[in-house]
Amino acid sequence: MKRSSISLVTLSTVLMAACGGASKAPMSSASKPSTGYAQPGADAESADDLSDGDGAAEVEKAPMGAPEGAPATPSAKRRPIATAGVKAGEWNDNANYRDFLAYLRTANGHERVDISNRRFLTVQDSAGKAVPGCAVSITDANQKSIRLTTMASGRALLFPHAEGLKEGALVAKAECDTKSKPVRFDTKAPDAKVDLKTTSPRQLPASRTVDLAFVLDSTGSMSEEIRAVKKTIRDVTSMLDNSQVKLRIGLVEFKDRGDELVTKTYKFTSDVSRFAKTVRGIRASGGGDKPESVNAGVHTAITKLNWSKQSVARLAFLIGDAPPHLDYQQDVSYTRSMRRAAHDGIRFYTIAASGMNATGQTIWRQLAQYTGGTNMFVLRGGAGASSVGAGDVKSSCGDTHKNFTSGQLHELIVRKVRGELTAVDGDPTQAPGLGQDEQAKPCAKRLMIAS
Repeated sequence: MKRSSISLVTLSTVLMAACGGASKAPMSSASKPSTGYAQPGADAESADDLSDGDGAAEVEKAPMGAPEGAPATPSAKRRPIATAGVKAGEWNDNANYRDFLAYLRTANGHERVDISNRRFLTVQDSAGKAVPGCAVSITDANQKSIRLTTMASGRALLFPHAEGLKEGALVAKAECDTKSKPVRFDTKAPDAKVDLKTTSPRQLPASRTVDLAFVLDSTGSMSEEIRAVKKTIRDVTSMLDNSQVKLRIGLVEFKDRGDELVTKTYKFTSDVSRFAKTVRGIRASGGGDKPESVNAGVHTAITKLNWSKQSVARLAFLIGDAPPHLDYQQDVSYTRSMRRAAHDGIRFYTIAASGMNATGQTIWRQLAQYTGGTNMFVLRGGAGASSVGAGDVKSSCGDTHKNFTSGQLHELIVRKVRGELTAVDGDPTQAPGLGQDEQAKPCAKRLMIAS
């Protein structure tokens, strides 16, 4: 997509729990190793390579016979940036689930997915601690079975209709413990929680691994964002330089059909200095029309990056300013990919750069909501929902819109990583938005919905 680009180096985050103020989640201290569980059973094509990638890039071009997009054209002349940074808000559509359902009923241009009758599946060990990376099977009356993987919080999100499960009685089982008992539940209530228990303590290494991937639109309008991501890679690493955390960074860049590449994969590695050199050559180019090959970028990130089953958190940050092409043949839809991400325990955080249209905002929110992440969006022309094309709250505890706090992109991402590490030692049964939207609760009763 072509636009006058605006840097996302400066972002803001909304902390709905902080009534009139923001707070940061502290770095979690690693727990002592205990006895426990095997890691998740992912889909057959999921990577199971625990070694670091060598930084080699894999390039994918448009499939043979596929319709091509408009040829690449020189980037439009950019207007000088008038401000030091652009503020952005963050919205958690699971913490405000009923609001999101209402929003989807009026939104247009996206693929329809039935996310009604949501279930939080929580997995706790014998001591009541969260079990991240646990495979959970869900089986319906017709014996159709799917498998989800718990996030760092020990929770997995189930949307039974979207997964094609028969309405009515379902059975869930924590497959990471062969001795755990199956739990029966149904889909009658509009929103509920299903608690699963394992029979012994969890096993987590003293140094906890986090997989952090960037899925980056590298078309002509994204030069400022590309520079910000390159800086973020260095900054995030230095801020998380801790013996208790092993950070693995990977990246997928995507453009569009008709450009010099559709996707290019930079495998996960913990050698961040080498990785930073490898991605130094990424440049903004191509993207003649507004939609881009987002579908290919997301699918490649899920299936081609070497995600580790031993990671306590698998995070993907999708950054772009244009929606996906929904008209391409020989393409994997973003709705299919977001299901796959949920199966593999990959959590998408979506960052909509300035210029994203309403369709793109909806799709970014769908990807984040289904996989348990949040959506960040640039505030332009105000802080109301109509001005951002997103689900910005109309008021917040303390005062209207006073809980947007400035932060650099690397600070936002570090906050997310620290939040994941904190969630490992938190209570998995405390799910924001369960039974009632957080925005509808009194301030004192709100759970942290963005950290």
